[in-house]
Amino acid sequence: MKKFLIGVPMYLFGANALLGYVTLMLLFVGILIGLLFNSIAEFAILQNIIFLYDYLLRNGVVGWIVAIWIPGQYLLSYAIYNFLKEYYY
Repeated sequence: MKKFLIGVPMYLFGANALLGYVTLMLLFVGILIGLLFNSIAEFAILQNIIFLYDYLLRNGVVGWIVAIWIPGQYLLSYAIYNFLKEYYY
């Protein structure tokens, strides 16, 4: 029962961290495609990310918190996953 109670949140946090890594890789590929083919298809992921963070950072304390939380949630999930993994095995 102990392994089940620790294992379920451990795998959920691990899946969330993995989702962050996949999102980061897709953003990287999208930025490269946007840099190579921007004149053809108006594919501007880098510009949209810059505008998102510019908008968030202009909105005071809440914007700063959200700007830190968006990438930080995946790091936090990975840290919790590693913490729970110590007690699972």
